[in-house]
Amino acid sequence: MKEFLKDLSSVFEVSKVERGRFLEEENITIERGGKRVMFIKAFYGRKPYWKEWVELFHIEPWFFCSEMEDELYRIISKHYRRVFVEYYEDSQTVTELKAGRPPEETRLGSKLKALGYRFFRDWYYPEGWMEGGYKLQAER
Repeated sequence: MKEFLKDLSSVFEVSKVERGRFLEEENITIERGGKRVMFIKAFYGRKPYWKEWVELFHIEPWFFCSEMEDELYRIISKHYRRVFVEYYEDSQTVTELKAGRPPEETRLGSKLKALGYRFFRDWYYPEGWMEGGYKLQAER
């Protein structure tokens, strides 16, 4: 999926790309003005067994509700059917989920739903805390 990295690099400052735990995985650092915005873990799949997925984490709070957020989700939706977005710095989504709103009806979920994602899951306790913080999963 080098196409994903190419599309990402055409719009964002990709400061670092490192090999992940597996041959099909890359760790990507996105910056803006020389400061880290987030990390992206991109798994390109291992057919026929595992499908591709992408995870966004350690996201700076200002990213949420920015034009940069919309553009990144648009690029991701072009390449991935499964996405995980860590949301604990997205105060609106946190508030909506705590109030009992379904994940697809939150601020973050609505953005992903508009891009064609249909299955949503709130990972409030992801993998017993071994897989990072709170995240919203969306799939097509």
